[in-house]
Amino acid sequence: MSSVGFHFSMSFAGRDEFGPIVSDVAANLFQQAGCAPEAVAEVVRELQGAVVPCAGRGNHVDVRFRAGDGSCEVIVSVDDREIWRASRRIL
Repeated sequence: MSSVGFHFSMSFAGRDEFGPIVSDVAANLFQQAGCAPEAVAEVVRELQGAVVPCAGRGNHVDVRFRAGDGSCEVIVSVDDREIWRASRRIL
């Protein structure tokens, strides 16, 4: 079976736009990449709990999603400084 591969990024002007949209996108991308439902739920909880409050401290929020080589990763940066990263295995 071949590995799923993609790179997707999003930019936001602040936390108000960031929260609901990025959680939905993360859930869909991790699920489509083949991550277990528990891993998808865990990443979304972490985004909501740890990242969303931090995102409001800056003017510019970037979110990058990458998949390949058996894992899916999300990286969040605020004002060009990485604040959080998570990776989960693809089934």
